[in-house]
Amino acid sequence: MKTGIFEMEHYEGAYPVIQLFDMPANQLVIFTDAATYTRFADLFKADVNRFQWEILDRTKGKWHFFSQLYKAAKKHRLDLFYLNTISNNHLFYAWVIGLLRIARVVITVHDINCLFKSRRSAQLRQMVHHIGKKALIKRVQEYNVVSDTMVDYLRETTRNSVQVHNIPGAVFESEQASLSLRDRLHLVVPGSLDKKRRDYWQVFELLKAAEASQLPLHITLLGGHSDEYGQAIIQEAAALKTTYSSIGFYDERVVHQDEFDKQLNAAHFIFIPSVINTAICFSIPETYGLTKSSGNMFDVIKHARPFIAPQSLRISSSLGTSCFKYTSIEHLLQFLQRCMQYKDSYQYWQQQALVNSREYTITKVRAKNPTLFAGL
Repeated sequence: MKTGIFEMEHYEGAYPVIQLFDMPANQLVIFTDAATYTRFADLFKADVNRFQWEILDRTKGKWHFFSQLYKAAKKHRLDLFYLNTISNNHLFYAWVIGLLRIARVVITVHDINCLFKSRRSAQLRQMVHHIGKKALIKRVQEYNVVSDTMVDYLRETTRNSVQVHNIPGAVFESEQASLSLRDRLHLVVPGSLDKKRRDYWQVFELLKAAEASQLPLHITLLGGHSDEYGQAIIQEAAALKTTYSSIGFYDERVVHQDEFDKQLNAAHFIFIPSVINTAICFSIPETYGLTKSSGNMFDVIKHARPFIAPQSLRISSSLGTSCFKYTSIEHLLQFLQRCMQYKDSYQYWQQQALVNSREYTITKVRAKNPTLFAGL
């Protein structure tokens, strides 16, 4: 059996996919570009050489790139081609898939409405995307979603005409970093500073409320930035003058993987101030927890940390007991005050996080997806 895995964007999401398909009877070929390979190398470290790699050149135009992809995939005579992220050039991917005639092709859908509820448009670029998505849908009969909260919606959207898998964006593979609660609370907000994904003004509102109530609270913004919004958040954080509460941030484009992992392992709670309704793809509406999933959920799983999320955010039932859901910043502040007042109560949250993450081991995820892994 030979499986190809394609990823050039969500390297952290493809990492567990590679681990899950890494089985004795299965040869793995990873298709990526040079920049993403570097991030994979940070994750896999010495194990990066255990797999075959096809490093694709993205600098010479679309025709050259997709010709490379086609030739590389054809050369390997793949039994299964798993495309973990397709965010553009859908028509070219449909063309490559059609030419390859591989027995099984699986595509991870990160934004269900973006792919399946694309609309015609008078704008040329949007119309080309629409045509490409329709062509891709015609050629693919198997899809993956990264959260079980998305499965039913995708089945309803496709009228049960396709096979739907649920490979999460992380697996739990190590021990939990055990913490105790002493002088101050540490919350971490992972992810790039993106207003379409997280509401960072909630972070500042919480810090100001903590300061007013003399609650010792530190929040780390664990992500880089690449636009004016991100720069504005960094400037707001740098200008914050407080005595009891504090904020940490990274004034750079990308946070190194080792630092990312270190901060998450030092978090009492992962704080997810998620937006609920968003539109990332041509103004097509998406709902977090229903048509797309927050990548922060996979930080929760991988690091076995308890977490905090808005009441209206749908989360997997298997993570419910390690999540505090807040209805307002005042509600959240009261919870954090209770944590500091009854410090031993934190151990309950930490223990529940470990129990829940153990439902996402490689063995258990494979067992829940027999249609993908039973024959390997």
